[in-house]
Amino acid sequence: MDHLVKKGIYKDEPAFGGYLEKVCPNEPPRVPQFVQRCIQCIEKSEDNMKTDGLYRASGNLSQVQKIRLQVDQNNLSVLDEEEDVHVLAGALKLFFRELKEPLIPYHAFHKALKAQSTNHNRKDKLLLFRDIIRSLPSPNHDTFKYLLQHLLRITKYKDFNRMHIPNLAIVFGPTLMWSEQESKNMAFDFMQQNLVIEYFLAEFDNVFR
Repeated sequence: MDHLVKKGIYKDEPAFGGYLEKVCPNEPPRVPQFVQRCIQCIEKSEDNMKTDGLYRASGNLSQVQKIRLQVDQNNLSVLDEEEDVHVLAGALKLFFRELKEPLIPYHAFHKALKAQSTNHNRKDKLLLFRDIIRSLPSPNHDTFKYLLQHLLRITKYKDFNRMHIPNLAIVFGPTLMWSEQESKNMAFDFMQQNLVIEYFLAEFDNVFR
C-alpha cells in the first residue's frame, strides 16, 4: 500500500481512512469538517437525541457506505439529507474506526490503560489523565474534546435513549483507541479501553480544565 501511495496510484480518501491531521483545518478548533457537520446533524432535533440506543444500535450499512462515498467526494450535504440518525451515528463511528492511527494515539494507549488500571488515589489518577490530554497533538486534542462534549449532551437524554456514560464508553472504547501491536490479552484491554473512555466522560470538566 505504501508503495502504491508513493507512485501516486493509490491516494488517501479526503475524509475516511486517512490521518486525522490531514483532514483537520489548520485553525483551531482542529476538528474535521465531517465530524462537525455529522454531530450537528445528529443534534439538530430533540427526537434524534432521544432515539433509543443511539450509537449502540446499528444503522443501515449500505446507507453508511453511501455517506462515506459521498463525503469522500466532498459532498457533505448528504449528511443533511439523511433522516435516519442511526446511519449518521454509524458514519461517525466508521470515521474514527477507519483512521490510520486512532484518535487516542498509539503513544498514549498503554499510558491510558496504566492510568486506569493502577490503584491510584483520585488526585493522582486525575493528574495522569490530564498528562495524557496534554500529550495529544492539537487535532487529536480538539477532536476528542469536541466528541466527548457531544457524547455528554447525548447522556442528558439518557432517560429516553438509554445511553448512559458506561453504555457510550462500551461503544467508543474500541472505536477511539487500540494498540499498535496485537494484544496478548485482548479481552482485558477492551475492558480497560471502555473504562478509559468512561473516565474521560465522567471527569470531563476536571480533565480538560
